[in-house]
Amino acid sequence: MENIIFYFTGTGNSLSIAREIADKIDDTKLIAIPDAMNEEDINLSYERIGFVFPVYYANVPSIVKRFIEKLNFNKTQYIYGVITFGGSYGSTLSKLRQCVEERGGVLNAGFSVRLPGNYIDKYNAWPSFLQNILFKKEKKKAYNISVMVMGKKLTRIPKGSAFSNHYESSVSKILADFGKMAENFHTTEKCNGCRTCERVCPVNNIKIVDSRPKWGNTCEHCVACIQWCPVKAIEYADKTQKRKQYRHPKVEISDIIK
Repeated sequence: MENIIFYFTGTGNSLSIAREIADKIDDTKLIAIPDAMNEEDINLSYERIGFVFPVYYANVPSIVKRFIEKLNFNKTQYIYGVITFGGSYGSTLSKLRQCVEERGGVLNAGFSVRLPGNYIDKYNAWPSFLQNILFKKEKKKAYNISVMVMGKKLTRIPKGSAFSNHYESSVSKILADFGKMAENFHTTEKCNGCRTCERVCPVNNIKIVDSRPKWGNTCEHCVACIQWCPVKAIEYADKTQKRKQYRHPKVEISDIIK
């Protein structure tokens, strides 16, 4: 393979755009970051290396940071990032650049793709008409990104505004406490012990005990467990009871379970 894309996804947004890009770039391999995390020696002998992932509080998800820390780049490789977001992405691409540079590489290009928000802890699923508008734009965006990547074009990496930097500073404690936040997940009487939540968790933080899921303290807060529950039996604190699930329509649960 000449090219590779590493992706992280909870509800399918980042996987969908990664697929769209990979389909348009010849000879490109798609690898889920949670799967690659288990490899001792990760092959990076690729001409183009992409990272596709969602924005978490204007930041790079912890699992993506930890994965990049395992890698060793060289400055001849074309490295790019594609971030998916619903609200604002702040200086996420700048933070990705720092992660890559610390491992000997150069982030040559960064792209952002707005897709329906999926953070059910904070808000409801977006209206269907708005989701459909973004899905239509997604295909064109993927084409434009693939053209840039094929040509190894360079882009400016935005640093983020003063407001976004202030926001990121204010949520630093939330990011630090992500693992502990799993204690707020719980199930209702609808839970049938199907193990779907256990199987979609990217960090194996959910175990079924006495036919009910139990959450550990290594949560990535991707909320895949809530969004993919087939009987809508998982809630987060007292915030999600009346909110609708969201999954990208082009992604199946079999794509998430590895």
